[in-house]
Amino acid sequence: MPTRPEDLHLALTTAYNAGDLESMLALYDPKAVFVIKPGHVTDGPAELRTALQRLIELRGHLTIHPHTFVRSDDIVLVLGRYALSGRRRDGSPLEREAGFADVLRRQPDGHWLLAVDDPFNGD
Repeated sequence: MPTRPEDLHLALTTAYNAGDLESMLALYDPKAVFVIKPGHVTDGPAELRTALQRLIELRGHLTIHPHTFVRSDDIVLVLGRYALSGRRRDGSPLEREAGFADVLRRQPDGHWLLAVDDPFNGD
């Protein structure tokens, strides 16, 4: 588990590229939300699991490059860019490069977890 905000995205990419859903989920705060598409945010842990499972089903490769960390006590806003390649359910290729905006929250044990994961609003 990441003890520094700067380490969280590396852990996330490692888990995603390994196809490890449980390790990905472990990097999210218990009350975390994920923006599935602009205007649609997950509602609870079950929907978060489903959203992440769909991402893993792309059998893709993810790279994340965070470049800005704005910290206020136990909260950090992270801005950066990512690239995701994979295959959709119909077999067609998926290539996406975009900015992201994430909010991390320090947990009582000192580890940092994703509280808000927004792959659409970093630009």
